[in-house]
Amino acid sequence: MPATERLYYNDSHLIEFEALVVETSDRVSGWTAVTLDRTAFYPTGGGQPSDTGTLNGSRVLECIDDEDNGVLHVIQGRPPEIGATVRGRVDWLRRLDHIQQHTGQHILSQAFVTLFNGPTKGFRVLAACCEIDVELANPSNEVIERAVELANNVIWEDRLITIQTVTSQEAADLPLRKEPSRGGDLRLIEIEGFDLTPCGGTHAYRTGEVGMIAVRSWSARKA
Repeated sequence: MPATERLYYNDSHLIEFEALVVETSDRVSGWTAVTLDRTAFYPTGGGQPSDTGTLNGSRVLECIDDEDNGVLHVIQGRPPEIGATVRGRVDWLRRLDHIQQHTGQHILSQAFVTLFNGPTKGFRVLAACCEIDVELANPSNEVIERAVELANNVIWEDRLITIQTVTSQEAADLPLRKEPSRGGDLRLIEIEGFDLTPCGGTHAYRTGEVGMIAVRSWSARKA
């Protein structure tokens, strides 16, 4: 079975699409997993939760990345027939929240690198905020505030964000913020004049879409 064409790779703002049903399978939950030939739904992965929405009116509760086998759309309702054309719609407010959080994380992570050589070791997009694990030699309120100030300046400058695909050999010669986690072709997210990093998530067209970054709280991890 050919892999699902992932439409969100090229356009994070695409929320309506048509596709063919190539496979269905029952889940232990009693719901049905639907595999399509193409999808705009982002599946859970890389610290970002999956999209939700509808597929021919049936509720899409979750999307699962089955890697080479495609994206599984777990639906609540009557499953479509294999070979049928269906119409999908992504919940835009949820997608926008994930776009803002994930793009904001890229900006703030690069701010820590620029100012303090502090790499991001992990992050999680949550319901109301984004958690970022940053490696800092001497964390303090002043350090956090300076990084946030730089990040918000980049947002207010409304810089262009572009996507490019390169080979792992080409990537080796580029100033990436973090090393890629796999080989082969890489999808790079570039924030104009500021950040370049491999990532498969959904991001804004321009930094201004993020709005504003604020740090609610921080803590130093105990050794």
